[in-house]
Amino acid sequence: MKSPPVNDLLFTYGTLRRAAGNAAHRLLADSAELVGHGAVQGQLYQATGFPVLVPNSQGVAVTGEVYRVFAPQAAFVRLDQYEGFDTASPDTSEFRRELVPVTMNDGRTVTAWAYVYQRPLFDLLPIPHGDYARFLRES
Repeated sequence: MKSPPVNDLLFTYGTLRRAAGNAAHRLLADSAELVGHGAVQGQLYQATGFPVLVPNSQGVAVTGEVYRVFAPQAAFVRLDQYEGFDTASPDTSEFRRELVPVTMNDGRTVTAWAYVYQRPLFDLLPIPHGDYARFLRES
């Protein structure tokens, strides 16, 4: 029996996003290509120096970029480490990597990995419009 293909799409909404202008985007520069722009329904919050996503079908459109990751098994090891996701202990990690539906700007829907926050939201500042790059420009 053939195993299912590895999903090689990543939805970025924060520091990995090219539009955010953060040095962390270099983690994707040589290991992925931009597929397009899209949104995930949810809530976006500002933590200390980075945003966090909580998917929610009743939320706002959280803006981001979708990348096709080259050699995903190796690339996700580096990305998981950067995002604080420990595959050996997912329940105690700050983030978890989960598959989410992304509505692309061209109307298609794709399924992509996203780093989803899984800690309490106490004292985190909501980003009501769901766009971290815009939040940085307006701050």
